Amino acid sequence: MKKKIIVTIGREFGSGGRIIGKKLAEALGIAFYDKELIHLASKESGISGEFFEKSDEKKSSNLMKAFALGFSVDSTLYQYDNYLSDESFFQIQADVIRQVADEGSCVIVGRCADYILRENSACINIFVNASEEDRLVAIMKDKEVDEKEAKEIMRKTDKSRASYYNYYTDKTWGASQSYDLCVNSSVYGIDRTVAFILSFVEE
Repeated sequence: MKKKIIVTIGREFGSGGRIIGKKLAEALGIAFYDKELIHLASKESGISGEFFEKSDEKKSSNLMKAFALGFSVDSTLYQYDNYLSDESFFQIQADVIRQVADEGSCVIVGRCADYILRENSACINIFVNASEEDRLVAIMKDKEVDEKEAKEIMRKTDKSRASYYNYYTDKTWGASQSYDLCVNSSVYGIDRTVAFILSFVEE
């Protein structure tokens, strides 16, 4: 029987973490989850995916209106016109992450998956970073913006991810102590970074 493997990937914005995760999942022949988790959380909860999109890896002080009828989170019943806190949205997504991890081997990008699955012995936690120069080039190409705007998007996105991660976990986003492996994708490039992580996972 093939051993279950759960790989979680944290990443700096523009480092290629998502595509690395997708290629890794393809190489391992296992499921891949990133934005897919939002759709699953929406489907499981009956709450519009729009609300999960707005709260995705972001920590806000605002309560978000959830158009849900009779949905339960931690035994609390939420009716139409009630409000769900950021913590409730996190809990719903955390339940979905545990569910997909229980179902089989997979690669999960972001969303504090390493912390949520911290008691899962099959879990391997990776963090991907890259040089600022390479990240800016990637962001400018992907978002079709100039360098100044790309730098601001990069700063805001990383700040948001760090705030979200640090708030919901007892670890520090991007710190080596928080992961099993930290890798700089600028050193090898995307495909060789995938090969390097694949070798690490297989070992």
